[in-house]
Amino acid sequence: MIIHFTEKLNKKLKIGPLPKSEKTTGDHLRWYATLFRAQRYQYILTTNAASLFSVVIPGQGITDEKLYLKQFLLCLRKLLTDMDCEMIYERAIVPHTSRIILSKTSDRSVLGSMNDMIYMCKFEIAHKELSTRVLSRSINETPYSAIKYQYPKDVFVQMGLEQVPKIVH
Repeated sequence: MIIHFTEKLNKKLKIGPLPKSEKTTGDHLRWYATLFRAQRYQYILTTNAASLFSVVIPGQGITDEKLYLKQFLLCLRKLLTDMDCEMIYERAIVPHTSRIILSKTSDRSVLGSMNDMIYMCKFEIAHKELSTRVLSRSINETPYSAIKYQYPKDVFVQMGLEQVPKIVH
């Protein structure tokens, strides 16, 4: 699993210089993460590069990459369980969580879509005071041009388990 961190999130978590990852991985296993503020609170948005499927978590109390990874994986599992897609989490994500590579961001297209998601989150937080779980669902039920105006939740599920790379020991 590869997670590309923006400079803003890297600075918050005090990770230090990150390499640019040249490794390739399955579509379910490449994610981008960034930090944003709304209504004086910090949030972390983590988005799958292939499907734009996203998870919003509170940034408060997350001070290093281990806490971030723990919270992200927990919220991802809950979100997929809510969608009756726990098998994708169990088969596509869990086997690869023991080896997570942190990297610099590299795809501007994903970052552009994430910026759109952040604007939407800020608006919804300011006007509706939604939980991060509801924000995540809302993002994943919004069509984006980068995925041909499909819904991220549908694209993530349609990627299928046949794309999941085998674990090599």
